[in-house]
Amino acid sequence: MPVDAWVTAVADGLVVRSGDGVVALDLDLDGNEGSGWVIVYMHIETRDRAQVGAFVRAGEPIGHPSCEGGISTGTHVHIARKFNGVWLPAEGTPPFVMDGWLPVSAGEEYEGVLRRNGVVVEAFEGRSEKNQISR
Repeated sequence: MPVDAWVTAVADGLVVRSGDGVVALDLDLDGNEGSGWVIVYMHIETRDRAQVGAFVRAGEPIGHPSCEGGISTGTHVHIARKFNGVWLPAEGTPPFVMDGWLPVSAGEEYEGVLRRNGVVVEAFEGRSEKNQISR
């Protein structure tokens, strides 16, 4: 289901991959997804998606959430990180803290919670007001 909401960049960076529902943002600006820090956004709609070579600043739009780029039961976004080409778990060192939201794994992929200021949001298959986060 198309939505007009925007997914925004979590940091300044250079778009080094854009297509098939993915936008990869290179934070060290060397243009190489295999070196330094890279943020990867998944399920980004084709419409208005940031293109390779674009420089975006933190908070600027990179595209719209969607079901594109893999199996999906609803419109959403995944965000992940890599360092020197290696995927890092959200709860790894350092933890992937987003605007104060701290991830806590339940030991399995797609299982766990986010915590911020006493609020706990549990991973849930489906849309619920209880599993939505934003800035």
